[in-house]
Amino acid sequence: MNILITSESSCDIPAPLLRQHGIHTVAFSVNFPNRTVADNSIPVEDIFDFFNRTRTIPKTSAVNPDQYTAFWDGLLAEQPDAVILHVGYSSACSCSFQNARIGREDCKAPERIRLVDSLNVSCGLGSLVLKAVQLRAQHPDDDLETLARRVEGYVPKARMVFVPDRLDFLAAGGRVSNAAALGASILRLKPRIDIIAGELIAGRKYRGSMARIVPHLLGDFLQGRNFDLSQAYLIHAAGAAEAALTALREGLRAHGFESIHEWQLGCVMTVHGGRGAVGLSAIER
Repeated sequence: MNILITSESSCDIPAPLLRQHGIHTVAFSVNFPNRTVADNSIPVEDIFDFFNRTRTIPKTSAVNPDQYTAFWDGLLAEQPDAVILHVGYSSACSCSFQNARIGREDCKAPERIRLVDSLNVSCGLGSLVLKAVQLRAQHPDDDLETLARRVEGYVPKARMVFVPDRLDFLAAGGRVSNAAALGASILRLKPRIDIIAGELIAGRKYRGSMARIVPHLLGDFLQGRNFDLSQAYLIHAAGAAEAALTALREGLRAHGFESIHEWQLGCVMTVHGGRGAVGLSAIER
């Protein structure tokens, strides 16, 4: 069966890897006061420049139902023998998955489209998209429903965590108070954000530079978990400290991860994470 795999741009899988595996994505939007642009259609530096000028951040918006309908109808028109497995952005963080459900019902052949809620974001979502690619290759005789159920079995096993270097973007977006952001800045605190049941949950707070907190971040991420050591994912925003990235790479290799995918946050996820954020994702056995 010809099963196409789709997701949203905020899976943050680099374009060359999307092309290599034939993964199709539909874009979230970044909304400035005088224009709306598709995710990753502008340099991420434009977001930082806008913040530096205005002390505000652009808003982001999910894919709307009509966009999903046009996206899938277009793919199926191009490949009439295909069906689609869509691994979507967490329903707990955005209306995108609900919009995908509505958009699917308006498609010309909704029975040829199967949705999987990743309950994850960014490279956590991306890791599940690539797991779907892997499972499709390993089980070429699977029909759409069987493959979807295999992928759903990995959803509760996908782990992701990220740490913003600064809280200015979170404060500008209303996710933390200015007072809290100022206090964290003075104390050099960095909150760990865990993806739990699809939601972004603030956990432990680390103190110090990004390079200094890496051993604690890695230790907390790995503790008590039996990860599949074939793959790990390292995500970072523009401006991430190279010393921190080097320490994360070395720490993941020392733990036994065989392949480390290193990606940069796209525009939408940069709006949420800010300059210098870093994150990790892997899938448990």
